[in-house]
Amino acid sequence: MTETAEGARRRELVGVALVSGATLVWALTGFYTRALTTDMWTTLAGRSLFGLVILLALFLVHQGRGGWRQFVSMGRWGVAHAAASVVCAVTTVTSLYNTTVANNTVIYATAPIVAIGLAWVFLGERIDRRTIAAGLVSLAGVAICVSGSTGGVHLVGDLLAVAMTLSFAAMTVISRAHPTMPVLPPNILAVAVNLLVALPFADPRSVGTTDVALLAAFGVTNFVLAGTLYLAGSARLPAARSSLIITLDIVFSPALVWLAFGEAPSLQAMIGGTIVFAAVVANIATARDGGATRSR
Repeated sequence: MTETAEGARRRELVGVALVSGATLVWALTGFYTRALTTDMWTTLAGRSLFGLVILLALFLVHQGRGGWRQFVSMGRWGVAHAAASVVCAVTTVTSLYNTTVANNTVIYATAPIVAIGLAWVFLGERIDRRTIAAGLVSLAGVAICVSGSTGGVHLVGDLLAVAMTLSFAAMTVISRAHPTMPVLPPNILAVAVNLLVALPFADPRSVGTTDVALLAAFGVTNFVLAGTLYLAGSARLPAARSSLIITLDIVFSPALVWLAFGEAPSLQAMIGGTIVFAAVVANIATARDGGATRSR
């Protein structure tokens, strides 16, 4: 093996490790919502507050006085990305408070295929028969998963997960259409709006000492750590490989809350999740390239 080949292999292994780390960090989302004793609006506000403080600090250290020009340069598409991110963040947490982690994750796992469909509609990107087939199979899997949520709060949570997935896919398509758009300003704007939306409904008096630590970890890991790991890792890998690794969240998230809190997935969620996972993996693994993703 030549030195160049060894270097490429090492670069690939580092990329796989970094993206896998990001996936594991994102898988903690369900864990945090189950470990916290706060209501969903207080959770949203607390997570956003800690995330905003860290993001602003990083931005100011990196950009200094020239930071305002970065915000202006993100333009209307940066604002659109931030708006989609706000919807995604709100529906992620509210969904997890109203359905199982397994159901939420199964629906979210269809995001790569949904993004391909949105790119076809809005960007005119070609969509092949393989992806159409994978999309139909994924929909069947989601239908099986949701069939266990007939009525009650679980159905509401599942519908919120659909909105979460659509908004996340929209973020992906905007990023793909405008690759030179700055990363931090839209994220900072989104987290700030999240805080403003959630704060009037939050109950700070209900936050205990343990909750403060969990909310701080939630904000830092979701908004800072996972995104940093993913961006560093995906730069070393084909986008299809990164998307494939991220799909493993469908396994990690439910398994973690099952082990920690005994929240076992329903039979429908396990069957539907297996179908969705197989469809997404088959589609991404056979694709030449794939879309990039950003943090929930």
